[in-house]
Amino acid sequence: MSPWRCVSLSLRLGILVLFYGISPSAFSQTVVISCYDQQTLEPVPNVAIEINNSLMNLSVQTGPLGFVVVTEPRFFEHEKGIIYAEHPMYEPQSYRTNRLQVSQDTLEIKILLKALKQQRVNQVVVNAPGIPDTVFNSKEFHVADFEITNDGKYILLVYPKRNGRNNALLLMHGNTLLDSLEINDIGINLTKDYRDNIHVIGQESVYRVIHAMETLRLASIPKNYFLDYLVPIVDSTTSKVFFSNFNEFYPAFDYFAQDYLDSTYRNILHIEDRLMMELYRSEYKWVDVRTQLWAKRKEIETGIDAQIWVGANYFTQSIYYRVPYAPLFRIGDSVFVFDFPSDKMWVYNKTGELIRHTGLYFHYNKDRTGWRRNIVKDALTGNLYAVFEKDGVTTLGKIDLTKANISSRHRIYYKYVEKVRIHGGFAHYVYRPFESIQKRFLYKEHLLD
Repeated sequence: MSPWRCVSLSLRLGILVLFYGISPSAFSQTVVISCYDQQTLEPVPNVAIEINNSLMNLSVQTGPLGFVVVTEPRFFEHEKGIIYAEHPMYEPQSYRTNRLQVSQDTLEIKILLKALKQQRVNQVVVNAPGIPDTVFNSKEFHVADFEITNDGKYILLVYPKRNGRNNALLLMHGNTLLDSLEINDIGINLTKDYRDNIHVIGQESVYRVIHAMETLRLASIPKNYFLDYLVPIVDSTTSKVFFSNFNEFYPAFDYFAQDYLDSTYRNILHIEDRLMMELYRSEYKWVDVRTQLWAKRKEIETGIDAQIWVGANYFTQSIYYRVPYAPLFRIGDSVFVFDFPSDKMWVYNKTGELIRHTGLYFHYNKDRTGWRRNIVKDALTGNLYAVFEKDGVTTLGKIDLTKANISSRHRIYYKYVEKVRIHGGFAHYVYRPFESIQKRFLYKEHLLD
């Protein structure tokens, strides 16, 4: 027996009445409302659709494929109506139904949705503490040197193949290149003066780097003026400027404090490597008689000791000579001088008066620690870091300014890094992998201290 015969007579009559009771227009007139993204033309699901006219008010929603089918007969019984489409990620849209051609069997209404204004954010990569980020990389340029401005921008001295030829300056903000400038002279390195002005040191002249309004400009400075009047000034306070008479051909120098108002100055500290000075002056004993006579004539002409003439011209060329290292830093209202030849850290107030001194010993055992005779200042935080390097591994030791010792250490991720700078708690350096075709890139990593 067929399944149809199993259905009761009353049920069959009900199905027939339902079938023949539906108006043919309900099958012939169907509306498909589709919603698309205006930019990508991709279907938009879950769009709330509201149909309003004088006879009906219907609310539906687009499905996963971005459309909904409406077979409500009253939809077509009024020529004027409005379809509203709303979605949280798009601007509301409306469609007037008097545009419909009701003679068609199936009508499709396409509604284009305009996305709300969004701020697109570039991908942000957050590395684990101690893992370096690449600040600048290029397939064309090496990084010869760099400096960091007070507002966190980078001034890069770059070259294509060989340092000193076709050099250029780049102004970077993060990974964004703001401006570039070619250097006609042969650029050697970058340096900051006591006012944090950045300069390009060339073979023939010196240029001050002016970075304003995200642009770069160079102002030429006579090299003799720069070496005689800017380089000796180490730092300054509100009332004093601190400078030295350091000379790389003499193993001693002095620090002075000069007043801004009356230009008077006074000697605040004498730095001298006594062992080096003894060897320096003893060189006079071992040179030939002709050289001794030359030195004596120079002594008569200038008044400078003949031993100094010989030491400056001969002993400074030997492998035993090294200049004394005793840097001065202003931290807040205090001035710190690290007198390594005398194993003392001297502390002065802002007027140049001595407050205290402390023993200084972290530079001992150089063969074991790798002391590099270099202290780097974080201009943003005021912290000082001693630089150590042993077997290619660079370590930054944070200096306790109360006890003059190393309070914590941070090991740089890569080996054989160059040009270490510290800014805002980040170590910046130039690095190129050993035996690699990679250019010299600029990296930074967060200090763990």
